[in-house]
Amino acid sequence: MVSWLLRHLVRPAAFFVGAAAIVAALVIFLGESLIALHPADAASELERPDLWVALAISLAILAVGAFAVTRPQGSLGLLDREVAVGSRGMFAPEPPPVDQRMRHGPVGSLADIREGYTLYARNGPLARVLGLLPGEQEYGKRRRGLIYAAGLYGASEELWIPAEAVLAVYPETRSVFLAVKGDETEHFGWSRAPESFRRVAHKNHLPGAS
Repeated sequence: MVSWLLRHLVRPAAFFVGAAAIVAALVIFLGESLIALHPADAASELERPDLWVALAISLAILAVGAFAVTRPQGSLGLLDREVAVGSRGMFAPEPPPVDQRMRHGPVGSLADIREGYTLYARNGPLARVLGLLPGEQEYGKRRRGLIYAAGLYGASEELWIPAEAVLAVYPETRSVFLAVKGDETEHFGWSRAPESFRRVAHKNHLPGAS
């Protein structure tokens, strides 16, 4: 009951109150700043610095927005990413606890992992294996291989998990246990494809241009 209340009442209410507090703080800060600039003896609107400052702020916001929307996709880095608050949806179902029966049978190796295996984080099922990719070198680090997987229970739709994160493999139960928590995939960058085949917009070159 407590878990249900936290998930469906306390967390949504806390998010709403926090967002409202941030907006209110910004409104009050801007309002107080403009009031402080308002002269008591202004003869006309053109002599009021608070109106000029408000106009400058508005034009700056419009200029930044216009610049952002006219940039090619992928050129703004972090601003082009789909960023959400938290590692999964607020109302995404909680993953079931790890069934200890999945740790049954002889322990296998990376070579035993096949499509359809279930990847388990410390707090429950994380993803379903779609395939394995060979090792590569990226940013000066050599990886033994990558596990391409589809997220479960609100995890990222696509995951590229390095083989170094595998703790144990149980071929009999088609289970792979990882040495991570389920909410750490985005922190490690596993929700992004490797640089070698990342989906980015290609620049069009004119014939004869270098």
